[in-house]
Amino acid sequence: MNAVIEKLDGLGNGICYINDKICFVPKCIPGDEVEIKITYENKDYLKAQIIRVIKPAKERIEPFCPYFNLCGGCSLQMLSYDKGLEYKKERVKNILQRVIEFPEPEVIVNPQDRNYRNKIELKIQNKAIGFYERKTHNLIPIHKCPITKDCINDFIPELKLMNLTNGDVMIRANFNDELLISITTSDEVKLNEENYPKRKVVGIIVNGKTIYGENHFIDKIGNYFFDVSYDSFFQVNSYINEKLFNLITENTLGDTLLDLYSGVGTLGIVASKTAQKVYSIECVPNAVLNGIKNAKMNTCNNINFILGNVEDKIKFIEDKVDTVIVDPPRKGLDDFTLNKLLEFKPKKIIYISCETESLANNLKVLKDLYKLDKLYILDMFSYSYLAECVCILNIKDGRCGNN
Repeated sequence: MNAVIEKLDGLGNGICYINDKICFVPKCIPGDEVEIKITYENKDYLKAQIIRVIKPAKERIEPFCPYFNLCGGCSLQMLSYDKGLEYKKERVKNILQRVIEFPEPEVIVNPQDRNYRNKIELKIQNKAIGFYERKTHNLIPIHKCPITKDCINDFIPELKLMNLTNGDVMIRANFNDELLISITTSDEVKLNEENYPKRKVVGIIVNGKTIYGENHFIDKIGNYFFDVSYDSFFQVNSYINEKLFNLITENTLGDTLLDLYSGVGTLGIVASKTAQKVYSIECVPNAVLNGIKNAKMNTCNNINFILGNVEDKIKFIEDKVDTVIVDPPRKGLDDFTLNKLLEFKPKKIIYISCETESLANNLKVLKDLYKLDKLYILDMFSYSYLAECVCILNIKDGRCGNN
């Protein structure tokens, strides 16, 4: 059947109407006239896939990735970069305006929207290497990913020489194009060590055990150096990460800062240059070890690293906290941590999130005490519907806590 796409939903899917019932169609934009096939139906809505584009919308462009129509990522490649940013901005505004007042967002663009990702996660099935098709476990074999750094793409053929039949592979790259490879598999991995120096392979880790080189490397963002382990969180876009550092420096307030879900300590280290004391809480042991080393490398002597879950360790913070930085998992802050923040009543909360729905849920709780004074949208994940939001929340007059 044929349909005309009217708008995009919050996940980047096109919306049309079939017999007055809403229908979601991925990989299309408003104005596209398409032939579709219904793939799912219930009493409230339909799902469909494109058979062909009969008449493209004026703003539709040709996707630059050969796997676009099948791959589960980069759902906005049929829009120009600028139009994709417009969609993200409106998406964020539509979600947040339901729960809180905010100023016009400032959009921070990705200075390199191709070959920017410093990490890739690949699946291997029956010796084929690739990504899962959208919302399935069907493997789409790939040769390279156009949004991932060239040095990572150049290593993908090496995986075929490692005797891997099934498994998961993560490849990370640093500022110097050095590589860290982590593999989860039941196969006996074959090393080809003569090839690794020219590929700048720093280490290979299989099922958590280092079998070649090291399990960490050094990365550089702006003027800062960071030790990063294979299993530590580190932002996938180094260009936007540097922009984030600038926002942290501009908005840190007061003597004591609390950095929650701190990863390898990046944001706490940046903030430590203006704060007197920083508490950094992270649950991954290697990330905490990275953080301790990173503080030394960046001559920061005022950070206290705490290993454990945020909800377990935050209750032991007894100092008066002036600023809190939170960069939680996609599910957002748990109820205990939210209530603890309300109890602390810091002057400022810097809330960073790539999942706007969970961010909105948390802001709904915080809005009675805090005003959202600044909102930044960072294009951390170009051509995806996701946007990295940075919210600068200031406590309302006369409500500061004294811990």
